[in-house]
Parts: sequence; C-alpha cells; structure tokens
Amino acid sequence: MIELTNISDLPNAPAVYAMFGGSGRLRYVAYVGLGSKLRGRVEPHLVRRDSSVTTGVSAVSLNPDFVTEVQWWEHPKFGRQDALEAAELVGLDVLEPALRSRGGITDRAKQLYQDRTFREEMTALFSGKATGRLPIRSLNQAWEQIDELKDRIRRIEEHIDNLR
Repeated sequence: MIELTNISDLPNAPAVYAMFGGSGRLRYVAYVGLGSKLRGRVEPHLVRRDSSVTTGVSAVSLNPDFVTEVQWWEHPKFGRQDALEAAELVGLDVLEPALRSRGGITDRAKQLYQDRTFREEMTALFSGKATGRLPIRSLNQAWEQIDELKDRIRRIEEHIDNLR
C-alpha cells in the first residue's frame, strides 16, 4: 500500500476513494466517491472545500475538518467511466459509508453493476487492501507541527548568531 503525506501527491489516476472519520474503534467510512483524476477530485473536498458534498447545499454533507484519512483503490478497468461508476456502487455496498450522495449513473454502469462477475471482482477489491492511503492531520496536529517548526527555526537562528 502506498502511503502519502500530502494531498498534492495523490495520483491523477482513475480511482474509487473513501474518506474516513474518527479513529481506533470509532473509525468509520464517512464518504465514498470516484474520480477520473483522483487528486483533482479530492482537492475540492479537503483543500478548496467547494465540492457539492462539503458546501452544505444538501440535507447531509461531509465536514472536511473531521476527515482523518483518505484511502483509494485503482484498477485497470477504471479507465472506462462506466466501470468506474459501477465500481463506486459496489464500493458503496462494501464500505457502507455514512453519507451516500450518488446520482446520475449511466445505464451502462447500472448494467455492469448487475454483472455478477464484475461485482465479485470489485467486492474482492474493496474488501482487500487499498492501493494507497493519505492520513489527514487534524487542526491541532497542524498547530503542533507549526510550533515544532517555529522552535527549530529559533534554534537555527540562535546557532547562526552564536557563529558570528
């Protein structure tokens, strides 16, 4: 499994992704989505916060402040939009997210979703290890890291002053 540290490192590959909330025993799948370019799909949720699921334009929404991790699955079939859409439907079944906001599924994707062989293949995919994961720092963790960096800069500046 690939482990990343920055959203900007996410691949621009077709993928089905899951956003997790909570931690430990309280960890849960908050949202499952798809992206023909993963990075370009996750950034509106977590960075720009302007996706339809994060802006609060519907009865339920995703609060990016509570997302603790993103995992994603890639598959050669995801190069076809209908397979990507059908796989997301299987991912919704397997991962059981708290928020479901899927609409506009094409007829071809619906047919593929009904195909037993495809469903079994995708169920195995989503039941196994993800292709990658991206832990998301909480605001408190980010502030702690900023404080650590400030302290390091202060020590470096003191060291430079002592060399003069």
